[in-house]
Amino acid sequence: MNKAYLFGRAIFATAIAGLGVQCLLRGNVVPVLEPVSSSSLPLIGWITGLVLVAAALLTMLRPTAHYGAAMIAAMLLLWVLLLHVPALASAPTNGGEWTGALETFALSGAAIVLFGLTRGANRASTIGRILYGVAMPGFGVLHFIYVVYTASVIPNWIPAHVFFAYAMGVAHIASGLSLLTGVLSRLAARLTAAMFGSWVIILHVPRMLAHPDRPGEWTSMLIATGMCGGALLIASALSNIPSASESLADSPSAVSRPTVLA
Repeated sequence: MNKAYLFGRAIFATAIAGLGVQCLLRGNVVPVLEPVSSSSLPLIGWITGLVLVAAALLTMLRPTAHYGAAMIAAMLLLWVLLLHVPALASAPTNGGEWTGALETFALSGAAIVLFGLTRGANRASTIGRILYGVAMPGFGVLHFIYVVYTASVIPNWIPAHVFFAYAMGVAHIASGLSLLTGVLSRLAARLTAAMFGSWVIILHVPRMLAHPDRPGEWTSMLIATGMCGGALLIASALSNIPSASESLADSPSAVSRPTVLA
Protein backbone atom coordinates (compact mmCIF):
# COMPACT_ATOMS: atom_id res chain seq x y z
CA MET A 1 0.00 0.00 0.00
CA ASN A 2 1.48 3.39 -0.94
CA LYS A 3 0.91 6.55 1.06
CA ALA A 4 -1.07 8.25 -1.72
CA TYR A 5 -3.59 5.42 -1.62
CA LEU A 6 -3.91 5.30 2.16
CA PHE A 7 -4.22 9.07 2.55
CA GLY A 8 -6.45 9.39 -0.49
CA ARG A 9 -8.84 6.68 0.66
CA ALA A 10 -9.05 8.09 4.19
CA ILE A 11 -9.60 11.67 3.00
CA PHE A 12 -12.14 10.67 0.34
CA ALA A 13 -14.08 8.40 2.71
CA THR A 14 -14.10 11.09 5.41
CA ALA A 15 -15.54 13.62 2.96
CA ILE A 16 -18.26 11.25 1.76
CA ALA A 17 -19.14 10.27 5.32
CA GLY A 18 -19.26 13.95 6.27
CA LEU A 19 -21.74 14.67 3.49
CA GLY A 20 -23.85 11.77 4.72
CA VAL A 21 -23.78 12.95 8.34
CA GLN A 22 -24.81 16.39 7.15
CA CYS A 23 -27.85 14.86 5.44
CA LEU A 24 -28.81 12.89 8.55
CA LEU A 25 -28.50 15.89 10.86
CA ARG A 26 -30.41 18.23 8.57
CA GLY A 27 -32.92 15.73 7.22
CA ASN A 28 -32.17 17.04 3.75
CA VAL A 29 -30.24 16.26 0.59
CA VAL A 30 -26.65 17.20 -0.22
CA PRO A 31 -26.62 20.87 -1.32
CA VAL A 32 -25.36 21.41 -4.87
CA LEU A 33 -24.59 17.72 -5.53
CA GLU A 34 -28.15 16.43 -5.23
CA PRO A 35 -30.52 19.00 -6.77
CA VAL A 36 -33.87 17.50 -5.78
CA SER A 37 -36.81 19.87 -6.10
CA SER A 38 -38.61 18.26 -3.15
CA SER A 39 -35.55 18.63 -0.94
CA SER A 40 -37.69 19.57 2.05
CA LEU A 41 -38.71 15.93 2.43
CA PRO A 42 -36.62 14.52 5.33
CA LEU A 43 -36.93 10.97 4.03
CA ILE A 44 -34.80 11.72 0.96
CA GLY A 45 -32.09 13.26 3.09
CA TRP A 46 -32.08 10.40 5.58
CA ILE A 47 -31.83 7.76 2.84
CA THR A 48 -29.03 9.71 1.15
CA GLY A 49 -27.20 10.12 4.45
CA LEU A 50 -27.47 6.46 5.40
CA VAL A 51 -26.20 5.28 2.02
CA LEU A 52 -23.26 7.71 1.98
CA VAL A 53 -22.17 6.95 5.54
CA ALA A 54 -22.52 3.19 5.05
CA ALA A 55 -20.62 3.29 1.75
CA ALA A 56 -17.83 5.42 3.24
CA LEU A 57 -17.41 2.97 6.13
CA LEU A 58 -17.32 0.03 3.73
CA THR A 59 -14.47 1.62 1.75
CA MET A 60 -12.31 1.61 4.88
CA LEU A 61 -12.67 -2.14 5.42
CA ARG A 62 -10.49 -4.39 3.27
CA PRO A 63 -13.07 -7.09 2.41
CA THR A 64 -15.78 -4.56 1.51
CA ALA A 65 -13.82 -1.61 0.11
CA HIS A 66 -14.88 -2.27 -3.48
CA TYR A 67 -18.56 -2.49 -2.50
CA GLY A 68 -18.39 0.89 -0.79
CA ALA A 69 -16.62 2.50 -3.74
CA ALA A 70 -19.18 1.02 -6.16
CA MET A 71 -22.06 2.34 -4.04
CA ILE A 72 -20.61 5.85 -4.00
CA ALA A 73 -19.91 5.84 -7.74
CA ALA A 74 -23.37 4.49 -8.59
CA MET A 75 -25.19 7.06 -6.44
CA LEU A 76 -23.21 10.00 -7.77
CA LEU A 77 -23.59 8.93 -11.40
CA LEU A 78 -27.33 8.53 -10.87
CA TRP A 79 -27.45 12.09 -9.55
CA VAL A 80 -25.64 13.27 -12.68
CA LEU A 81 -27.95 11.44 -15.07
CA LEU A 82 -31.29 11.84 -13.28
CA LEU A 83 -30.86 15.22 -11.60
CA HIS A 84 -28.09 17.33 -13.14
CA VAL A 85 -28.64 16.56 -16.81
CA PRO A 86 -32.34 17.60 -16.71
CA ALA A 87 -31.46 20.66 -14.61
CA LEU A 88 -28.79 21.73 -17.12
CA ALA A 89 -31.16 21.10 -20.01
CA SER A 90 -33.69 23.49 -18.49
CA ALA A 91 -31.11 26.10 -17.40
CA PRO A 92 -27.95 25.71 -19.52
CA THR A 93 -26.52 29.09 -18.45
CA ASN A 94 -26.78 28.41 -14.71
CA GLY A 95 -23.20 28.52 -13.44
CA GLY A 96 -24.13 27.09 -10.05
CA GLU A 97 -25.73 24.06 -11.66
CA TRP A 98 -22.69 23.49 -13.86
CA THR A 99 -20.49 23.61 -10.79
CA GLY A 100 -22.62 21.05 -8.96
CA ALA A 101 -22.80 18.76 -11.96
CA LEU A 102 -19.03 18.85 -12.53
CA GLU A 103 -18.32 18.26 -8.84
CA THR A 104 -20.65 15.27 -8.76
CA PHE A 105 -19.10 13.91 -11.96
CA ALA A 106 -15.53 14.33 -10.66
CA LEU A 107 -16.31 12.69 -7.31
CA SER A 108 -17.93 9.75 -9.11
CA GLY A 109 -14.70 9.38 -11.06
CA ALA A 110 -12.71 9.34 -7.81
CA ALA A 111 -14.97 6.59 -6.48
CA ILE A 112 -14.41 4.53 -9.63
CA VAL A 113 -10.65 4.98 -9.24
CA LEU A 114 -10.96 3.70 -5.67
CA PHE A 115 -12.95 0.71 -6.93
CA GLY A 116 -10.25 -0.04 -9.48
CA LEU A 117 -7.51 0.16 -6.86
CA THR A 118 -9.29 -2.20 -4.49
CA ARG A 119 -9.97 -4.73 -7.26
CA GLY A 120 -6.69 -4.45 -9.13
CA ALA A 121 -8.62 -3.22 -12.17
CA ASN A 122 -6.50 -0.72 -14.08
CA ARG A 123 -9.24 -0.18 -16.65
CA ALA A 124 -11.69 0.97 -13.98
CA SER A 125 -9.05 3.29 -12.53
CA THR A 126 -8.45 4.73 -16.00
CA ILE A 127 -12.16 5.35 -16.53
CA GLY A 128 -12.38 7.09 -13.18
CA ARG A 129 -9.34 9.23 -13.97
CA ILE A 130 -10.95 10.28 -17.25
CA LEU A 131 -14.20 11.27 -15.54
CA TYR A 132 -12.27 13.31 -12.98
CA GLY A 133 -10.10 14.79 -15.71
CA VAL A 134 -13.07 15.79 -17.90
CA ALA A 135 -14.51 17.86 -15.05
CA MET A 136 -11.34 19.85 -14.38
CA PRO A 137 -11.32 22.03 -17.54
CA GLY A 138 -14.98 22.75 -16.87
CA PHE A 139 -14.04 24.17 -13.48
CA GLY A 140 -11.37 26.25 -15.20
CA VAL A 141 -13.82 27.72 -17.70
CA LEU A 142 -16.20 28.59 -14.86
CA HIS A 143 -13.34 30.42 -13.12
CA PHE A 144 -12.96 32.59 -16.24
CA ILE A 145 -16.67 33.22 -16.71
CA TYR A 146 -17.28 34.05 -13.06
CA VAL A 147 -13.89 35.59 -12.33
CA VAL A 148 -15.41 38.41 -10.25
CA TYR A 149 -17.15 35.96 -7.94
CA THR A 150 -14.09 33.71 -7.76
CA ALA A 151 -11.91 36.67 -6.83
CA SER A 152 -14.40 37.74 -4.16
CA VAL A 153 -14.07 34.50 -2.17
CA ILE A 154 -10.27 34.61 -2.00
CA PRO A 155 -9.16 35.59 1.54
CA ASN A 156 -8.32 39.27 1.96
CA TRP A 157 -4.76 38.56 3.11
CA ILE A 158 -3.93 37.09 -0.32
CA PRO A 159 -3.04 39.86 -2.82
CA ALA A 160 -4.01 40.12 -6.49
CA HIS A 161 -7.37 38.38 -6.25
CA VAL A 162 -8.21 38.61 -9.94
CA PHE A 163 -4.80 37.30 -10.94
CA PHE A 164 -5.16 34.27 -8.68
CA ALA A 165 -8.71 33.67 -9.90
CA TYR A 166 -7.42 33.41 -13.47
CA ALA A 167 -4.39 31.41 -12.35
CA MET A 168 -6.62 28.83 -10.66
CA GLY A 169 -8.66 28.59 -13.85
CA VAL A 170 -5.50 27.86 -15.82
CA ALA A 171 -4.41 25.32 -13.18
CA HIS A 172 -7.73 23.46 -13.48
CA ILE A 173 -7.49 23.29 -17.26
CA ALA A 174 -3.84 22.18 -17.19
CA SER A 175 -4.66 19.49 -14.63
CA GLY A 176 -7.53 18.16 -16.71
CA LEU A 177 -5.50 18.05 -19.92
CA SER A 178 -2.66 16.25 -18.15
CA LEU A 179 -4.97 13.66 -16.56
CA LEU A 180 -6.72 13.04 -19.88
CA THR A 181 -3.60 12.79 -22.04
CA GLY A 182 -1.31 11.06 -19.56
CA VAL A 183 1.39 13.70 -19.98
CA LEU A 184 2.95 14.31 -16.55
CA SER A 185 -0.27 12.92 -15.13
CA ARG A 186 1.18 11.67 -11.85
CA LEU A 187 2.66 15.07 -11.13
CA ALA A 188 -0.62 16.71 -12.12
CA ALA A 189 -2.60 14.46 -9.77
CA ARG A 190 -0.30 15.30 -6.85
CA LEU A 191 -0.42 19.02 -7.58
CA THR A 192 -4.20 18.86 -7.91
CA ALA A 193 -4.42 17.17 -4.51
CA ALA A 194 -2.20 19.91 -3.05
CA MET A 195 -4.35 22.59 -4.68
CA PHE A 196 -7.63 21.30 -3.28
CA GLY A 197 -6.06 20.49 0.08
CA SER A 198 -4.68 24.02 0.40
CA TRP A 199 -8.12 25.45 -0.37
CA VAL A 200 -9.63 23.37 2.41
CA ILE A 201 -7.18 24.88 4.89
CA ILE A 202 -6.92 28.43 3.53
CA LEU A 203 -10.46 29.06 2.30
CA HIS A 204 -13.10 26.54 3.35
CA VAL A 205 -12.27 25.85 6.99
CA PRO A 206 -12.15 29.58 7.90
CA ARG A 207 -15.44 30.20 6.06
CA MET A 208 -17.09 27.24 7.77
CA LEU A 209 -15.87 28.37 11.19
CA ALA A 210 -17.13 31.89 10.51
CA HIS A 211 -20.57 30.62 9.46
CA PRO A 212 -21.11 27.17 10.99
CA ASP A 213 -24.88 27.55 10.56
CA ARG A 214 -24.64 27.62 6.75
CA PRO A 215 -24.95 24.12 5.21
CA GLY A 216 -23.36 25.35 1.99
CA GLU A 217 -20.08 26.14 3.72
CA TRP A 218 -19.86 22.64 5.19
CA THR A 219 -20.71 21.11 1.84
CA SER A 220 -18.11 23.17 -0.03
CA MET A 221 -15.44 22.17 2.48
CA LEU A 222 -16.33 18.49 2.23
CA ILE A 223 -16.46 18.56 -1.58
CA ALA A 224 -13.01 20.16 -1.76
CA THR A 225 -11.79 17.53 0.71
CA GLY A 226 -13.24 14.77 -1.45
CA MET A 227 -11.60 16.24 -4.55
CA CYS A 228 -8.25 16.26 -2.71
CA GLY A 229 -8.67 12.61 -1.74
CA GLY A 230 -9.73 11.72 -5.27
CA ALA A 231 -6.60 13.29 -6.74
CA LEU A 232 -4.44 11.32 -4.33
CA LEU A 233 -6.22 8.11 -5.38
CA ILE A 234 -5.51 8.96 -9.02
CA ALA A 235 -1.84 9.52 -8.18
CA SER A 236 -1.81 6.10 -6.51
CA ALA A 237 -3.41 4.44 -9.53
CA LEU A 238 -0.94 6.08 -11.88
CA SER A 239 2.00 4.88 -9.78
CA ASN A 240 1.05 1.32 -10.79
CA ILE A 241 1.10 2.17 -14.50
CA PRO A 242 4.42 2.77 -16.33
CA SER A 243 4.67 6.20 -17.93
CA ALA A 244 5.32 6.68 -21.61
CA SER A 245 9.01 7.11 -20.89
CA GLU A 246 9.30 3.82 -19.03
CA SER A 247 10.08 0.71 -21.03
CA LEU A 248 7.79 -2.22 -20.50
CA ALA A 249 10.39 -4.46 -22.05
CA ASP A 250 12.82 -3.63 -19.26
CA SER A 251 10.32 -4.53 -16.55
CA PRO A 252 8.94 -8.08 -16.73
CA SER A 253 6.77 -7.44 -13.69
CA ALA A 254 4.99 -4.63 -15.50
CA VAL A 255 2.81 -7.10 -17.34
CA SER A 256 1.86 -9.04 -14.25
CA ARG A 257 -1.52 -8.86 -12.55
CA PRO A 258 -2.27 -5.36 -11.17
CA THR A 259 -1.69 -4.84 -7.46
CA VAL A 260 -4.84 -4.88 -5.34
CA LEU A 261 -4.91 -2.19 -2.66
CA ALA A 262 -7.23 -2.34 0.30
